[in-house]
Amino acid sequence: MEPNNVSNENRPQSRPESRPESRPESRPWMSLEQWSGDPAVAARMENEFMSSPLSSEDGKDGVARRDFLKIMGASLALASTTASCIRRPQEHIIPYAKAPKEITPGEPNYYTSTWYDGMEGAGLIVKTMEGRPIKVEGNPLHPMTLGGLSARAHAEILSLYDPDRLKGPIHNLLNKGRTNKESVSADFEAADEKIAEALKAGSVAIVSGTHPSPSIKAIISDFSKSYGGARWVEYDALPNDSIRLGQKASYGRAILPRYRFESAKMVVSIDADFLGTFLSPVEFTKQWSRRRTANKDMGRLVSFESFLSLTGANADDRFRIRASQQIDVVLALISRVAKKSGLTIPPGVAASAKLFENAPKAMGLDEKLFDKVASDLVSARGESLVIAGGLPTMTANAVELQIAVNALNSMLGNDGKTIDHEASAFQTMNGSSQDLQALIADMGAGKVKTLIIDQLNLAYVLPADSGFSEALKKVDTVIYTGNRNDETGVSAQWVLPAGSSLETWGDYELQSGVYSIQQPTIMPMYKTRSLGEVLLAWTQKAASPAARAKTAATWREYVMGIWKTEIQPKADVTSLPKADVTSLPKADKHGGSFEDFWQAVLQTGVVASASRREKSGSSRSFTGQINIKPAKVDGYELVLYPSIQLGDGRLANIAWLQELPDPVSKVVWDNYLQVSPAMARKEGLNKGDIVEVSVGGVTVKAPVLVQPGVHDDVVALAVGYGQKHAGKVGGEIGVNAFPLVTFGGGRPIFSGRAVKITKTSGRYEIVSTQEHHTMEGRQIVIEATKSSFDKDPSSGIHKHQIFSIWPQHQYTKHKWGMAIDLNSCTGCSACVIACQSENNIQTVGKKYVMQGREMHWIRIDRYYKGSPDEPEVAVMPLTCQ
Repeated sequence: MEPNNVSNENRPQSRPESRPESRPESRPWMSLEQWSGDPAVAARMENEFMSSPLSSEDGKDGVARRDFLKIMGASLALASTTASCIRRPQEHIIPYAKAPKEITPGEPNYYTSTWYDGMEGAGLIVKTMEGRPIKVEGNPLHPMTLGGLSARAHAEILSLYDPDRLKGPIHNLLNKGRTNKESVSADFEAADEKIAEALKAGSVAIVSGTHPSPSIKAIISDFSKSYGGARWVEYDALPNDSIRLGQKASYGRAILPRYRFESAKMVVSIDADFLGTFLSPVEFTKQWSRRRTANKDMGRLVSFESFLSLTGANADDRFRIRASQQIDVVLALISRVAKKSGLTIPPGVAASAKLFENAPKAMGLDEKLFDKVASDLVSARGESLVIAGGLPTMTANAVELQIAVNALNSMLGNDGKTIDHEASAFQTMNGSSQDLQALIADMGAGKVKTLIIDQLNLAYVLPADSGFSEALKKVDTVIYTGNRNDETGVSAQWVLPAGSSLETWGDYELQSGVYSIQQPTIMPMYKTRSLGEVLLAWTQKAASPAARAKTAATWREYVMGIWKTEIQPKADVTSLPKADVTSLPKADKHGGSFEDFWQAVLQTGVVASASRREKSGSSRSFTGQINIKPAKVDGYELVLYPSIQLGDGRLANIAWLQELPDPVSKVVWDNYLQVSPAMARKEGLNKGDIVEVSVGGVTVKAPVLVQPGVHDDVVALAVGYGQKHAGKVGGEIGVNAFPLVTFGGGRPIFSGRAVKITKTSGRYEIVSTQEHHTMEGRQIVIEATKSSFDKDPSSGIHKHQIFSIWPQHQYTKHKWGMAIDLNSCTGCSACVIACQSENNIQTVGKKYVMQGREMHWIRIDRYYKGSPDEPEVAVMPLTCQ
């Protein structure tokens, strides 16, 4: 058996060829077709433009592209000439009757705000032009982002202008089977009256994703008091229950710890895509990049994963494993670390660790390289970090995996150094699967009369065996605050559009002690209300509303009240990183003008509490226990994962994200079943073949993508696609993978389940941008080993003279240029969407991407080296224009 690992530590320098005559493993390649020497690839690269129904170099299948452009140019000129002879309809520009003093026509204004999409959060700087938000950037003062944003955060602004979102409340007229027979428009006033009557009957429950918001928590408390104790359940579409449960079993507190990648010389990731989708990837990327660029050792990243993720693509060493073998890896590391260092294994883990000492050999891993990982962890004691998490780790042994990871970190002395368990823990993704299942059981028993669901498409994200759809039929009144009459909305009597986060007030505590404001940057474009606004309105209609709700006339006043009474007394603006706080008052219990404090918060966007510590907390005593034995694994396993583009799918109707090439596969406008080249050969599968994916009696159909880096016994499928009511852009795009999830032991199981793959006769076109361009033999993939870099920092750097096509022009001032540090760039693709947003670059759709006509001004190429079965991976940013 060949080892399931790849080492990138000692890469030789090499020069890629766009059309290789042979397949030497030292030569980078971009696709399986290019590696195999497919003549069609070489022929395609010979053409200046890719073929399409309207273009061919021989002219046999239509108009050549150059001729097409000439014809279109003439047509446009003719159209403009003709139009000038026709009287155009008269239009009037209406000026401000009284122009706002803060607005100067043509000059942008900037506002701070906060964004949270149920997966990750970020501080924002929102650029507006004449009162319209047009661009978002990361708030450099927010400690979680420090000026950075993810691709989804950059694209969020397009949802504000989404023409498919609801423009006002909807009243669904349901039949006895609780299916929607008609939807009629309504208004909030009429809805409030009828909903308030239903609420007075009691037995009220609220279901939402995690709301790390002081004001939302306060209004839910006031609402609950006003209606006889409403029940609030939080559930995340992409849950992280296992981490908090593992923390509780290990240390006694159910929290999401804060990880410190910048302090780690050695990082070992167990199927945790922390550079792509796990927990807080922007923050983690900033930390990891800082380590790579600011320290001579650069840090070392080792990835054990079931399929090729962005983190694995950036790893120095990468091992392919099954999802069910994640705990085997950690327990084997515990055993070997103890043997090499003499450290004592925690009693609750020792027996299991001994059983898995030889697991690497049974898994087909390179034992020498595995031992080196254990040795390096010992050498980096107190400066190492072992991490596991995300949907690929949500297996039947998810909690045991977290306990094992905690045990290893405690043995290595990482607690309180690279892991913060205390005041800086994450407040995001705190939903509970067990609480949701208990609520569903009560719904089915008729114990819930009114159910409020806040922007969580439960009918889409929950598996069929959750029982949610049947239990919902037993609830008298269902209210859904969402921007679409989607899979969940059609089963609710009332659908109340929540609008965009750029249209309403709010606040967040994304990490303990870090408070950020969400302020509107535009008046609501339609008749929308956020959850806070509707709960405030209903609380005020109650017979005895809570005191805070009674005194606040608007949601803005309510938010300000929370900041005045709860946040200002414990806030310390001097704790902000890199903040200019000389003009800001220090607010504490002993005084300080709230008005000055509030204005300062609106300008900085974020404030920290005095108890917030930038240094990690102290270590804790590990008390966890694991009782697990090696299990025989056969057949194929399923791994579900969130994509960088869509996450849980709530932004599926944003065309920018649909057309963003996946950072690893470079596929657009689809999800797909990833299989390894070895599995494809074994099962006779090719790219685009449609297969039936059967797990636990549930079957979905998906197209195949043969993807290097996937474990030979694993198939991987992204969630977030296949929605029926996402909108004109995202509706019916891709395959819905959520039905393949199941609830087991009180938790959703996303990965590690046995799967059966059956090939059908169907075919589906998967579109990738990977082979649309070539460097024509020019050196672009530059490599150097760490040892050669230590001797000569310029080792491997390609230097050449850039010639101007306009030599007569003399540049006397700045000359435009772009440089990317490939030691810190991960290829996350946030810059691609940021560029698209800033320059308002349109999308073209799947059909025209297939023809090579994608419009992105920045592209990121991905190169492999070695054989397709054991590839090394590198991502290489390039500017197109």
